[in-house]
Amino acid sequence: MKKTKINELLDKLKHMKVHTNRVNSMICYRIIALVAAIITICQTSKAQFTIIDDLRGNNYPHIVVGGPGGQGGEAYFTSGINDPIGSGWLRLTRDLTNQRGFAYIDRSFPSGMGVLVDFEYKMWRSLDDNTYQGADGLSVFLFDATVPFSLGGYGGSLGYAPNTQGGSATGLAGGYVGVGFDAYGNFSNPTEGRIDGPGERPNSVALRGPTTNSPSTTNRYLAGRQLSTSRTSNEVDYDNVTTTRPSSDDFYRRVQITIMFNEETELYDITVRWAKEPGEAFIDLIAYSTTDPPPPTMKVGFAASTGGGFNYHEIRNILVTTLGNLRTVKQPNRDYLIPENATGGENNKDITYTIEVVNDTPAPIEDIELRDTVKDAYGNILTAGTFEITDITPIDEPGVWIGTPTIEESTTTPNIIRGTVSVAANRTGRIRVTGILKQTPPGNHVVNTVKLHVPEGTDQDTLNNVSSVRTPVYAQGIDLILGDIIPDGRCIDYVNGNTFTVQVSNMGTDDLYVDDPNRRITVTITHPEGIRLTPLHPSLIRWELTNNSPTSHTYRLTNPSEDLLPRGFTHPDAIRFRLTPEITDIPNRSAYTVSATVAQFNDEDDQNDENNISEASLHNCTVTSNPMIYQRVRW
Repeated sequence: MKKTKINELLDKLKHMKVHTNRVNSMICYRIIALVAAIITICQTSKAQFTIIDDLRGNNYPHIVVGGPGGQGGEAYFTSGINDPIGSGWLRLTRDLTNQRGFAYIDRSFPSGMGVLVDFEYKMWRSLDDNTYQGADGLSVFLFDATVPFSLGGYGGSLGYAPNTQGGSATGLAGGYVGVGFDAYGNFSNPTEGRIDGPGERPNSVALRGPTTNSPSTTNRYLAGRQLSTSRTSNEVDYDNVTTTRPSSDDFYRRVQITIMFNEETELYDITVRWAKEPGEAFIDLIAYSTTDPPPPTMKVGFAASTGGGFNYHEIRNILVTTLGNLRTVKQPNRDYLIPENATGGENNKDITYTIEVVNDTPAPIEDIELRDTVKDAYGNILTAGTFEITDITPIDEPGVWIGTPTIEESTTTPNIIRGTVSVAANRTGRIRVTGILKQTPPGNHVVNTVKLHVPEGTDQDTLNNVSSVRTPVYAQGIDLILGDIIPDGRCIDYVNGNTFTVQVSNMGTDDLYVDDPNRRITVTITHPEGIRLTPLHPSLIRWELTNNSPTSHTYRLTNPSEDLLPRGFTHPDAIRFRLTPEITDIPNRSAYTVSATVAQFNDEDDQNDENNISEASLHNCTVTSNPMIYQRVRW
């Protein structure tokens, strides 16, 4: 219902001859309340939304990852496995032949205010694939949130379009648009069931359209751009074989995809652009207009594949939000920190944050209040003895800022930055903040958050006015922590019980040999009375259950599959267990919390035990939240 229709309805209500007795007044009030509810529903169709996932960690229950498994591979989070804790990526494929992997965010969002998808990727390999020079590529796609997820074909179809030779006769279920970052070039090739396209185009970015019921029209080629005709060019992928992931100085790709209704042309404008240097301006790659409207609600996903040629395909720092408003994004230049008073701190104590203040409107926005804080993992402002801000500098060319930004650190409280900025229409202002970590903060993390406040009525979506970065910190020596206790869901399963997984990580500067009898790792699980714990395979193969009381259970790692727990990594031997409410407990059990505590046997050197405890809470899911509004700033 449009606003004009609502106004007409209200005018009719004003002219209704309603008696003033109590009964008719109540009826009138209910009618007005109904109209107000209709207005609210109409406004929800253009709801604010922001989805933020940095993908540096490994606990993202709302992100569905998969693949064929086994030799065919599947997507996974590298944090604590291939990368230090909190410094990982979502890896869609390994650099092996015939790999496939996908991921999608199981959160829907409305398309009424336009959609921005922002992410970074790496495409590289540690092995030589002979004549292929890297393959195949990755895709990002938007699809109808009301349609059950079902992937398209792999190979050159990159999980979006059909691949009849690969056994996939249809494209992504409910697909609206798929963007292929195509190293090998077959996403643009009208073969294997793909419709239209100029032919094989290596090092290209290409756009394919909606999934239809007809094999002659589904996922048709819309537009594309070939960035280099040479397969050895470092454009879509990093084409130099390297044993370590290329740094941002060597290979950096940050992508933005936008979909917005153009009121002048009455078409939907789809744009694809990228930045090839951190903090640099975006370069337009594709601009395409279509009469195909997006679904009212959508989800976003990614897929990648390899064949005879291969690459690692990895993504991180996802932002999905609205267009046509003010927003902010914060990016660090480091994956982890070591304080200057710890071993290795001399080369790992400095960090630089870049704050982006984006005015995505055709008019300037003035008097934007900016507040930036540096805190520990528990929300406390860091002291000057823990972290020192060394420089605050607005950057970018003239014409971005209106006037001179006034930004400075608080004179009364360290590590709080306040200021006022004004940004020109359709421009992005950047502020660079540098600092030094002097000692390990509580919780082994530095949490830097920026918030924007604007004059009332100048910003349609305030959910994207906050951006936060959590940077892990390695403490001196050995520092054991527990990551999140990962449950199989957030709702209590009263019949079958819930499965939990706990893993131990080392956030210290030194490696730990876990097979040393004098340094055994112990983990204690506690839970309320009335709940039964059942150990699950393969926990008892690696862990000895040394205490098993009704509410407390202590495990000791006595048979580790790996003797060494390096700094920054997670030990592969997880503890898995099931918690099931007793029958007599079910009527009164609406929620419960399970906790785990890690320690070392005979450990007298642990001076940082605040991070040794982790918790998870489950509840009775009789009421669900609105899945369209979601913001995640914690990894």
